[in-house]
Amino acid sequence: MKNHGVKPVLLSRRQIEALQRIQDEERQKSVLGVAPSIHVIARQLMDKALKEVRL
Repeated sequence: MKNHGVKPVLLSRRQIEALQRIQDEERQKSVLGVAPSIHVIARQLMDKALKEVRL
């Protein structure tokens, strides 16, 4: 079943690498060595950015 409320977003290589660095930092902080997915990190950053511009 398709989720029509979700759309793909294209990111540059630099943006993906930045997300991977954040993921690695989260993995290092974790006692279990786990980290959120790149998609989760990207969604959280987008939510934070949108709150700052009050949209």
